[in-house]
Amino acid sequence: MTAPSRARLPLGTKLGYAVGNVGLQMLIAAMSFLLMIFYTDVALVPPAVAGAALLVGKVWDTINDPLFGWLTDRTRSRHGRHRVYLIYGALPLAVVAAAVWMVPPGLSPWAAFVWIAVTYTLFDTVMTLVQLPYQAMAANMTQDYDERTSLTAFASLGALLGFFAGSVLMPVLVRAAPDARTGYALAGACFGLAAGLAVAVVAWRVREPAATGNAPPAAEPPAAPAWAAVRSTLRATLRNRPFVMLVSAAGLVRLGLTLVQASLAYFVIYQLQGDKGDLPRFMGTLLAVVGVSLFVWKRVVDRWEKNLAYILGLVFCCAGLVALHWAGPGQQALVTGILVVVGIGMGAHWIVPFAMVPDTIDHGHLQAGERQTGMYYGLYGLVDKLARTLATVLVAGMLELTGYVPNVAQSAQALQGITAMAGLLPALCLALAIPLLMAYPITRARHAALVRSVGVATTAETVMGTAAAPAAAPARPSEHTTRPAWEPSRTLPGGGHDFAHSR
Repeated sequence: MTAPSRARLPLGTKLGYAVGNVGLQMLIAAMSFLLMIFYTDVALVPPAVAGAALLVGKVWDTINDPLFGWLTDRTRSRHGRHRVYLIYGALPLAVVAAAVWMVPPGLSPWAAFVWIAVTYTLFDTVMTLVQLPYQAMAANMTQDYDERTSLTAFASLGALLGFFAGSVLMPVLVRAAPDARTGYALAGACFGLAAGLAVAVVAWRVREPAATGNAPPAAEPPAAPAWAAVRSTLRATLRNRPFVMLVSAAGLVRLGLTLVQASLAYFVIYQLQGDKGDLPRFMGTLLAVVGVSLFVWKRVVDRWEKNLAYILGLVFCCAGLVALHWAGPGQQALVTGILVVVGIGMGAHWIVPFAMVPDTIDHGHLQAGERQTGMYYGLYGLVDKLARTLATVLVAGMLELTGYVPNVAQSAQALQGITAMAGLLPALCLALAIPLLMAYPITRARHAALVRSVGVATTAETVMGTAAAPAAAPARPSEHTTRPAWEPSRTLPGGGHDFAHSR
């Protein structure tokens, strides 16, 4: 491993990188908390129609996330492998993000389905082309175990600011407008512009290391059909056991937390019998606690293993969500206290899994002999977005099945469905993630040995490749590509642990 990979990143680089999360998470928060209630209570689209239209974008996601991940890994440009997508994606992102909130009035159910499906799919496509390279940059900026946590902490603070804007400021802007439809359209345009500017700041301030930016590989493999290459890379990624365990756990957590986010507005307005002004206050409380807890979780992760810190956070979240199930009308103070507990736990999810993904990529590098950053983030993003959309569709289905009627007092059946979606079901999702995290095998010591092994292997392959170049002989297959990943581990020279072959 080269020295720069262990060097501390400049403060300006960390802050510049964090700005991108402000804009991206602003859009994600607004859609997680408010998009469904905008469709049902403002645009007056039937819940089943809105949910089905959102599914169209996720069907496309099953193709575009792995495809775009593979594409970014093979991009070569003078602007860098990932940064080029931020440069050219900032303006389109601003436009399509605004269009999502501009549903024309008076549409038939079929026309509303088409409008939502088209605008959301366009947004989702551009978002993938921007967010995936943005996340992949972090894995290449440093290979140091703890420096990654530091970079993630800065990015999480940016995400927190964006989440606050998307979930708290958007309702305030909407209420200030003459009517809700106009308010959502104007707020969506403002948020789209802010997200585009934030992405542009990252493209301006952050540079990729030369080794992962625009330098061509030392020896390109023979050209293969695009889909065959995508499938090959996808299979190699799915053979990475720690990554599969992490992304499965994080997907369950994302499903649970998005159920809370998508149900919270309905819960506050109909179950607590509050008004729409209560919603920003509850969201602000939740996110303020998350923000404060980030500093605590950073210290916990510096001293504990990452998976154990993540589990502790999930325990806090589960306890709060179970308690939320029994909150009744007028118990705003109780709900505020419950959200404090949930917010403490959520802080772990904001920082820990994103610091764990690059560690699994290092494991995959040693296992497969090739670093495929884009594909990893493509699959992680796919699972994350599928979980978000599945949660939104589940909430829409629950509203439809329980007889939800917008803007009136709800039946007991509808209230039971709303309460279950906001409390018990999310807690179950989080609880199911805990066994996966308990079995997660990458520790701090194992990662250190892993990085040493990757550095030795990379140096050896470079020397061998240089010596073999005049003869143009085919490269000898690496043992990391031929030895089964489930074979027993072995000890490296000097006592290091070869984690690529560990169970």
